[in-house]
Parts: sequence; structure tokens; C-alpha cells
Amino acid sequence: MTRANGGPAPDGRAARQGTTALVLSGGGVTGIAWEIGVLHGLRAAGGALAVALDAPALVVGTSAGSVVGTIVAAAADRSEWWDLEDAWAAQHEPASSEVARAVDLEGLLTRMADPAMSGDPVGARRAVGAYARELDPATAPGRGRSVSARLPVHDWPAVPLRITAVDAHSGEVVVLDAASGVALDDAVTASCAVPGVWPVVPIGGREFMDGGIASLAHVPLAAGHDRIVVLAPMVTPSAGGLRGVADELAEVRTTGADVVLIGPDEDYLTGPGAAALDPAGRAEAADLGDRFGRAIAAAHP
Repeated sequence: MTRANGGPAPDGRAARQGTTALVLSGGGVTGIAWEIGVLHGLRAAGGALAVALDAPALVVGTSAGSVVGTIVAAAADRSEWWDLEDAWAAQHEPASSEVARAVDLEGLLTRMADPAMSGDPVGARRAVGAYARELDPATAPGRGRSVSARLPVHDWPAVPLRITAVDAHSGEVVVLDAASGVALDDAVTASCAVPGVWPVVPIGGREFMDGGIASLAHVPLAAGHDRIVVLAPMVTPSAGGLRGVADELAEVRTTGADVVLIGPDEDYLTGPGAAALDPAGRAEAADLGDRFGRAIAAAHP
């Protein structure tokens, strides 16, 4: 894995001890709402976990998680959580900047996790990249503006924020951060570029697609911190070019980290999570997330 500027990605060994890293997974537009709801519920209920997340040492965001990660990092920057409150309220308002897209999500996940490519995950991602590049950008006018409208800030926060994407030609995973030279809005748009749904995003002579093509969470990017909290509105097993969350959690647990996985629950999966790219499910997803967050807070007093 490399940074977008070609240097080695951090492996976490130099991370400060006694810190909490927050990992926000992919899961579509309803996944954004659910993650915001979980964080809203955690903060409302209080407790040790909520306090730890008020000052994360690192935020890792993939796809939907890149949007929520930006909100969290920006709020933590100022120690003021009105960004999260605004984001929570926005999930209950008409989605004026969101565009509903029809997608065979199960078919896409099957393509990403093709068992025939299990011995060549990079090759599997290259194959998905070829599919992603077939989509004409003209089919999604204003996509960048739509993503930007989700963000409370448009400059990289001071709180370390790592956003993942995949090179649609090489299949290589890249880590975009404040040192990468890539604009924050472009990084988030790239991380959210679901193949076959949204066009690949050109940045610096390369073309990028959704970071969730390689892993929905990229949990190992948070290795080295004492506690790693993972919000995952969607969980898949490892197969083909896609690495599953369970395998990533097992990897970071070998470092001695206290790992907390939040979600998904059955109410979300069979409800708004079943149509992850439909903006109409945002309010319900946010409410389910809020309820779940409060329950999690009670389990971590």
C-alpha cells in the first residue's frame, strides 16, 4: 500500500500510545447516515467510549466513511461538535444534493470478491477498475459538487485523517491525507466512486475508484493505537480482491489493541441498509444508528 504521492504508507508503529483511532467503513449513502447516527447516539449517551472519540488520535475513512471521517476530524479539530449535530439534522431533511442510483450491490460485491481471483487480489481490483472506467463521466454531472455538499470543511483537518482509494488502472490501494497533495474534496469523491455507479475520479494523471474495492474498512491503517473503534454498516468476508473486516480485526488484535466493532445490526441490514445508495433511507438509517449508538454507550460506561 502506498500514499498517493508514492511514499510508504504509515504502518502505525510510531503512533502515540494510550490513544484511540476511529475507523469508518464504507456502506453507501445510508451508511453515512447510520454512522452519523451511531456517533450522535454515543455522544448523547456519554460514557468512556464517547469521551475517547471526542479526541481521536487518528481517523481512517473509506467510501461512506471518508465523509463521516471528515465530519469527525473537523469537529475534533475545534473541540466543538456542531458539525456532527448539523450532519445529524441534515439526515432528516430532503436530500437536495443527493442523487439516487440504481445498483446491483450484491452483483458488485460478487465481482469484487471473485474466488477465482483469490490468489491475485491486485489483479481482481484491476478487473474491477476496467469495469469502473467504462462508465462515462457525463452520466453523473455535478457528482463532485454533491460530495462536497456533504462536507463541513474543504481543507484537511489538523486531526490526522487518512482516506483510502484504489487506482483504477493498477489496482493499487492509496492513502490520501494532508501530506498527499490531493484536495480533500477530491479525496472524498475518489473514495466514494463506486464502480459502475459513479465515474472514476482523475487526480494528478491517475484515475481512482472507491477505496472499498480493496477493503470496506482498512482497519490495519489504525494499527499502533491502544484502542481501535470500527463503525461498519456493511461487513463482508475476505475473497478475491476484497479483504474482509473480520480478518483485519484479527490482524490488529495481534498487536494487543483493544478493538471495538460497532454494527451492523439486523434492523439496519434489513431496512435502509438493503438499499444503501437510496437517499430516501437516510432518516431511518440515522435513527437506527442513534439507537444503536446509545446501546453501545451503555455497554461501555
